[in-house]
Amino acid sequence: MTMYLGIDLHKKSSVWVMMDEKRNVVWNTSVASHPFDISAGIVKIPVPLTDVKVAIEPVCGWRWVTKQMEEVGLEVHVAHPMKVRMIAESKQKTDFNDARTLADLLRAGMLPESHRVSDDIYELRVVLRERHFLVTERTAVKNRLHGIATTQGLHLVSGGNPLQKRGKRWIEEGSNETMKELLEVISELDTHIDLLAKKISGLTKEISEAKLLMTMPGIGPITALTVVAEVGDFSRFSNPKKLASFAGIVPKQRSSGEKVRLGSITHLGSKYLRTTMVEAAMRIRADYSPELFRFVSDLTPGCGAKKARVALARKMLTIMWTMIRNKTPYDPATIEEARLSRLSSAIRKESYLDATPGA
Repeated sequence: MTMYLGIDLHKKSSVWVMMDEKRNVVWNTSVASHPFDISAGIVKIPVPLTDVKVAIEPVCGWRWVTKQMEEVGLEVHVAHPMKVRMIAESKQKTDFNDARTLADLLRAGMLPESHRVSDDIYELRVVLRERHFLVTERTAVKNRLHGIATTQGLHLVSGGNPLQKRGKRWIEEGSNETMKELLEVISELDTHIDLLAKKISGLTKEISEAKLLMTMPGIGPITALTVVAEVGDFSRFSNPKKLASFAGIVPKQRSSGEKVRLGSITHLGSKYLRTTMVEAAMRIRADYSPELFRFVSDLTPGCGAKKARVALARKMLTIMWTMIRNKTPYDPATIEEARLSRLSSAIRKESYLDATPGA
């Protein structure tokens, strides 16, 4: 008989609840979230491991817990946390109930599962997200330094930038110890970011998808690798709209009857992918990518410059999906042909409606 084990995992502890095919809870325990304790907990499972299916949410150290369980023969299913919450929303939320819910959903064949990327992609994500964190911290320190510099009158030195050569010399020769310390922090962060940049540069040469994406305007090594790392397997998205939804750059929708209401973007999915694509869209200019910039200039009068750039980010991501699927580099002529085709179709439709009585 197959048994279903739900695990509510936390940073320091976890609750395990096992039920049979008739929804009877046959065993439960609490296990510390440490490799030794996880191994000890597996040994205590009262049935053969080959008869057990495990459901666990991707939180805390789920990757090493999952790997440890699979190494001893357990079949592990990783739940999608957001979809599980929508299915099993409860007013009596306890660790025991959460674990039992995971087991019950798995038993009923209703467990929504998360995509698990390969170890190589996961390691790439770790490197890129570490760089993202360090760059964000460096920006915060620079902003802090600019703020203090303004109070000291340094906004008049070296064009208002205390990080230029003249501004740095003014700080180093001055008596403000806080500004000197901030300069040292920036220097240390620069060192770490440069080391990661060299590592990332080497990875770009090894990953064919990244090299292909870099043929698109506004896409450098960091952006290309971030897209590859966050998306993982492009083929798991059957169409580009689903990829855009994963990035959270599709509008919210509330429809009822014949009324369709669209709101702001959902902000769901990978925030790193969403931020990276919007930053890439911000870099598009008319002088080196007129076909993409024309998309922005056409939308700006109707929705504003910021929303137009977000729309461009979605368009660029859908183009990337096509590039990877077809294994073809970016072709500006194809983009322009598609735009003219859509324009021609819209003109024909408008002419048809004008010529149709009562349309």
